[in-house]
Amino acid sequence: MGKYTGKMIISDLDGTLIPRGGVISAENKAAIQAFVDGGGRFAIATGRTPEAASGYVEGLPINAPSVFFNGAMLYDWAAKKVLKTMPLTAKDTENLWPAFAARALAEFPEACIEVYTADNCHIVTPEANDDPRLPHEYYRYAHTELDKLTDTAKTPWLKFFACDKHAHLEKYVQLAEQMGVAALANGFYSEDNYYEFVAKDVSKGSMVAAIREQLPGIEIIACGDYLNDNEMLAEADMGIAPANAHEDTKKIADRVGCRVEEHLLAWIVNNIS
Repeated sequence: MGKYTGKMIISDLDGTLIPRGGVISAENKAAIQAFVDGGGRFAIATGRTPEAASGYVEGLPINAPSVFFNGAMLYDWAAKKVLKTMPLTAKDTENLWPAFAARALAEFPEACIEVYTADNCHIVTPEANDDPRLPHEYYRYAHTELDKLTDTAKTPWLKFFACDKHAHLEKYVQLAEQMGVAALANGFYSEDNYYEFVAKDVSKGSMVAAIREQLPGIEIIACGDYLNDNEMLAEADMGIAPANAHEDTKKIADRVGCRVEEHLLAWIVNNIS
């Protein structure tokens, strides 16, 4: 029995474990390793795919089920095995999502729109609209014609993502409500200029509940900085936000720690766990 046996830390990546535009600090890496060496479990929770996360977390001792696609996938990092998926299109009996995507393409000509399936990120907008982050990511993506993705029974969608000006995204959300897809989904801003849809009742928080089924009795400490982390922080035994988190996320958190640039995970291991 180690000092941290029976405890688990699950961390968001961007803005929590990693400063935006940065890398995981040596201090955070050392603290996570000490936590795991002491019997603790460590996992990540992100909107990214496993492949996209890999370049950021290489070498970290991830030893608990981790959350991807903002809750649409639970994944065993060590075994490289999908444990559970919650497809966005599973209850779309009228094939509304492809229809919404087509309208979004027509009405938001500046947007970068991405359809995530279990095995790829499909960008359905022109290359000129690509999110500037894409060349710096660690995953494959393809520019795909929307009509190749409309058979959602054959190719389920896990996440639908748009990058655009915030004012445009507000109208995009209104369109989703008008067309009925918003009622089928959990929609949220993951950044001021990012809006994402996953399946209804799916979130990082819902997959924390699934982790409890995998690891009965585990005490979960969750940390995150933005609105898409709120349900995870609420579902955990203790939710922690960095000092520079979104104000609404800090209100949800049980504790507010140091700024992300001051090595939040090391702060958690030293002060909370």
